[in-house]
Amino acid sequence: MFGKVKSSSGVKIGDRFVKSDDAHTVWVVTGEGSDVTSIPHFQVCKEGQQTRQRTLSESTLLNRDFYRRA
Repeated sequence: MFGKVKSSSGVKIGDRFVKSDDAHTVWVVTGEGSDVTSIPHFQVCKEGQQTRQRTLSESTLLNRDFYRRA
């Protein structure tokens, strides 16, 4: 159906990000997202709280208005 696009950003499992408006909360990339879309997505988990998870697009993680590498 949709082909998965390889990440050109170098985002990989283990990378750490903080929200631009909350530099104290670290989100760790724990896996790749769904194959349903050709836009790369990643699973992230709040550091220290494994049950707090989100799925974010690569473009959101790399948009400095939203997230920054920790």
